[in-house]
Amino acid sequence: MQIEKGTQVRLKTFLGTLAARKKINPWDNYWKLIGEKGKVIDDEIYNGRVLVLFEKNLDNFELANHNPIPNSLWIKPTDLELDN
Repeated sequence: MQIEKGTQVRLKTFLGTLAARKKINPWDNYWKLIGEKGKVIDDEIYNGRVLVLFEKNLDNFELANHNPIPNSLWIKPTDLELDN
């Protein structure tokens, strides 16, 4: 699958799984976002990840959201599927 800037995506897994494998802090439970839609907003790949701007406010999920662009996260392309 070609993922480039402007591609509409949906999170299908996080770090390759459907749930955390060990106990984690609630603000690090990005698995809550599985099924959520977003758009790749940068052509840059950082540490094998693409920058996804989610449609929903990440604060509503009570997740750490410390990227310069609010509601965006660096996600592995293998955790994404195209959202048609």
